[in-house]
Parts: sequence; structure tokens; C-alpha cells
Amino acid sequence: MLSLLLDERVYPEWMTASFPVIRIIIMALIAALAIAVTVIVMCMESNPDGGTNVISGQSDSFYSKNQRTSKEGRLKTAIIVCSIAIAVLAIAFWILWAIMPAN
Repeated sequence: MLSLLLDERVYPEWMTASFPVIRIIIMALIAALAIAVTVIVMCMESNPDGGTNVISGQSDSFYSKNQRTSKEGRLKTAIIVCSIAIAVLAIAFWILWAIMPAN
């Protein structure tokens, strides 16, 4: 049983050469996307009464229905896209780590 814990796996040459580089690239992309999300959030305008329409049950205005084409709508879409990309890259990073852990 102890021999299974001490047994080192032998990986193909292409894995030992490419996986560390791929992990570094993925980490750099995650860092860049995290910085992008931070900058986008700081560019958004604050909305002090953001949830009052939901609580009070007031009807939506034309602007709130067509908010996707506004600057704020585009910023929200960019945040969602960047966040999904961060999640996918993080999962890919840990899958690569599970396949071949670093020494």
C-alpha cells in the first residue's frame, strides 16, 4: 500500500512541457479578467434605490425594459461574460492540476 503512495507517475514529454505553460497562461488570463471586472464595476454608476421597483411592485418603465442597449446594460453584460470566463478558466486550471500536479 505504501508503494502506491511513493510511486511516481511517468508523464509523456508533451505533458511535462506544455501543462506548466498552459497553467501559467490560464492564471494570467484569470488575473486579467479579474482586473477587468474590477474596472468595469468601478465604471458603473451607483444606483441608491436599485431594488425599490421589485419591492414596491411598480410597473417597469420603457428605459428599464430596454436597458440592455444602454451603457449600464453593456457594462452588466461585460461583467457577466467576464465572470463566466473566470469560472470556466478556473475549472480548466483545476482539471489540468488534477491530471498532472506540479512538483
